[in-house]
Amino acid sequence: MKIPLLWLKDYLEINKPIQEVAVDFTQLGLMLDKPLDSSNVLDLEQRLNRSDLLSIIGCARDLAAFEEIKLKLPKLISKQGKSIVAKDKIQIIVETPAVSRFRTRQIKNIKVGPSPSWLVERLQSYGMDSINNIVDVTNYVMVEYGQTLHAQDIARLKGRDITIRQAKDGEKLTTLLGTEVILNQDAFVLTSGGHVTVIGGIVGGKDTGVSETTTDIILDSGHYDSRVIRKVSRGLKIINESVSRNEKFLDPRTIDLAIVRATDLILNLAGGEYYENDDYYPHPVVPQTMTLRLSRLALISGMNIPLYTVKKILKSLEYSIIEEGEGKIIVEVPYFRTDVEVEDDLVSDILRINNYNQIPLSVLSTAVPRDITPPIYRFEDHLRDLLIAQGLHEHITNSLTQSSADPNQVTLVNALTSDQNALRTALVSGLIHVLSTYKKHKITDVGIFEIGKVFRKNNSAYLEGRLLTVMGSSNSLATLFASLGITDYQITKNCQITINHQLVGTLTPQSYTLVTDQLMLFGQKYAGIISKFTHTTSLDFSLLVPADLKYADITETLSSIKVSYQKIFCKSMTKMNDKINNYLLTFTWDASSKSIQTDKELILSTLKAKLEIDSKS
Repeated sequence: MKIPLLWLKDYLEINKPIQEVAVDFTQLGLMLDKPLDSSNVLDLEQRLNRSDLLSIIGCARDLAAFEEIKLKLPKLISKQGKSIVAKDKIQIIVETPAVSRFRTRQIKNIKVGPSPSWLVERLQSYGMDSINNIVDVTNYVMVEYGQTLHAQDIARLKGRDITIRQAKDGEKLTTLLGTEVILNQDAFVLTSGGHVTVIGGIVGGKDTGVSETTTDIILDSGHYDSRVIRKVSRGLKIINESVSRNEKFLDPRTIDLAIVRATDLILNLAGGEYYENDDYYPHPVVPQTMTLRLSRLALISGMNIPLYTVKKILKSLEYSIIEEGEGKIIVEVPYFRTDVEVEDDLVSDILRINNYNQIPLSVLSTAVPRDITPPIYRFEDHLRDLLIAQGLHEHITNSLTQSSADPNQVTLVNALTSDQNALRTALVSGLIHVLSTYKKHKITDVGIFEIGKVFRKNNSAYLEGRLLTVMGSSNSLATLFASLGITDYQITKNCQITINHQLVGTLTPQSYTLVTDQLMLFGQKYAGIISKFTHTTSLDFSLLVPADLKYADITETLSSIKVSYQKIFCKSMTKMNDKINNYLLTFTWDASSKSIQTDKELILSTLKAKLEIDSKS
């Protein structure tokens, strides 16, 4: 999402340089997608599920809440439109479930011409060319509010209707850019008099576009099934500003603000008068309420944020406080926050605006979580270390590739491009591209590798596996196996690599590939250098000790029992409360000791019985 600083300042008074504004947005979860330059435009990543952050106002709202400054929203004129006579009304007929709302207004006696400099400047800073004052207004409001709009020349409609239906196979439309598009039944279209004028939610047609001779327009804004928009736009290979918004989960209530704002601007810039035409909205959205428990907020944040601050943050984000009391707040979720689904979404908002840096650092009050890293990940990390030690370069290539004749390849229905419309079945193709890049830079003596997933299908089952592929000028296979302690391996006549007659990989003149989970079965731990020194084993005990006891009481009690540990060391003592202290003790045994577990149980049971000391270990 591009945020021109000039445009952003229309909604809030902020005097920070753009570098500091970028830091604030990073704190809010929107990092720079491109480095800053002299244009004073922030190009922010949009990886969130928040459709409101595809609007300048949506980004300004979060920044205003974070900076604790007032958000200045556009003043909408509440002037009543004229009543339209029956013969002039354009009938709205919806025949597809992909449309849940479609609101229209007629604006007559307008004067189409160039846009004023302020409007042109903002659109150009965003990256849009100025067309004329009508088209520019629809684009401006789309970027401002995140809601798409479209204007059509009434005189160029083939009938007195706009019928929205599924397209027919083979129907054609010439877009505003002059490209002819062939449609199928997946798309829905706007038609008039049976003639296709717009691909719904994606792009308008040239035949009904606004020109210098236009005097009357019909302005529309709709709410569409985002799944349909995604599928059809990818199939037609049309990715534009309208698609980037309509493929997100928008709220149909945004339409009201957008169409009023666009009407005000058109009347101001092009003159004329407007008429309410029709509003297809069979199932109005009901406002969503949600309960926030202050205990939940405290549990997740690890701190007690004052109720006053919580309410202030929620109000600054335009949540409405409906009810409060008994340790909870009931709020109405703003119409534009379609991402808020559970209580923890509210907690996330509060922590984000309160600044994550405010979360205090504190010692864990519970045992350290058990390490649950799967063995295959540890093994693959070990493979990386061994290959890098041999001088190879690791690369991560794209999992998407071009489809082939392989019937077991997984192809994508909604691929972005035709050369990335399937999932890879091997790592070789991606690494070949990497080697060609090295070659362009005149680097030929290089070895590269990748560890990653590959994908296949077997009838109706979808399968994935993990491979290691090594390419380039490297003779690392024998060295790798030696480092893994594998000496009994064979390479068959058909270039298969086997260990104990079990297939673990394949070999070619340019590369070798290994199945990592199969290889892991045969890998041996590195023995290392045999030391003349005795190795030890240590265990940490976290003890909850009554406050009236001292460390000497613990050691004296343990000296009376028969255990084989070599030494005991107190790492720390933390006061939990007035009655309990937390001692962290380290016990050390000879590594060859067979009684470590027995000693541990005896130590804990003795401390519990004689000193009433509990353990968190």
